[in-house]
Amino acid sequence: MITLYTALSLWGLPSISPACMELETWLRMAKLPYNIVIITADNFELAPKGKVPFIDYQGKLVGDAALIIEMLKQKEAINLDDGLTPVERSISLAFRRTIKENTFWGIPYIRYNIEKNWQHFRAVLAQALFPETPIESSEPFTEEFRKTVLSQMHGHGIGRHSSEEII
Repeated sequence: MITLYTALSLWGLPSISPACMELETWLRMAKLPYNIVIITADNFELAPKGKVPFIDYQGKLVGDAALIIEMLKQKEAINLDDGLTPVERSISLAFRRTIKENTFWGIPYIRYNIEKNWQHFRAVLAQALFPETPIESSEPFTEEFRKTVLSQMHGHGIGRHSSEEII
């Protein structure tokens, strides 16, 4: 049995994290049984890459949705793209990379960079990571988390653009 460590479910979505949703969707499509553990600040240190999602597979913790999927494809002999032609596989890969490398960054931009949205999302983040703690107590961590995400956006390049350019 695979244990999937993921971010909390919210807004009718399986997870607030696109990478977690991607991996969980792939597990369902591959018909691999799994259990879910919601990551909080209490168990976040388990994350082998310091991020979610990650899995426990045969007693080993493995991080990064793309690496997990590739590993499971090999270990479990699963190929969900088996019915695709080489051209269709190439198009599929191009779309996945476009979404991950560019479109994805719109989500952190909306959540962390637009102040009005951040005021709402930091409460969501605090509740996700510190479910038993008053929001005010977790504020230093959520603000540091925000700085980290904004720094990652800057490092990626999208964080160097104006709001108009991103939108």
